[in-house]
Amino acid sequence: MRLLSDVLGWLPSLKMRKILQRCLLPFLLFALVSHAQAEARVFNINIKNGVIPSADRLMRVQKDDQITWRIESNSDGELHIHAYQIDLTIKAGVKKVYSFKAFASGRYRVEWHPESERGLGIHHEDSLALFEVFPK
Repeated sequence: MRLLSDVLGWLPSLKMRKILQRCLLPFLLFALVSHAQAEARVFNINIKNGVIPSADRLMRVQKDDQITWRIESNSDGELHIHAYQIDLTIKAGVKKVYSFKAFASGRYRVEWHPESERGLGIHHEDSLALFEVFPK
């Protein structure tokens, strides 16, 4: 507020200063908020028998957010998102942590392939989850 007063101090009219102050302050605040830092987002992905709880099936983030997945499964398999070129081998009972940046906006299918289907080119109708990345 002090900086704004200093900048507007050179204006000759008190009325003009107040008008500009009322117009400039909201604009400056909007500019500061819109350039906020990317968020760090953590998602727990607990796969049991090839599915995760319905409450965890939608992961929404903003572009440039730093994403961390904490993955657990009760069976061996592969977790992947084609568009992000993420292919993670998951071992039963072994926690895996994977971090990446949300670099592309869009809606992406997170797919799970049990060990018995890996390398066979089988794609499921239903995805394990959806990863949605919104532009800033």
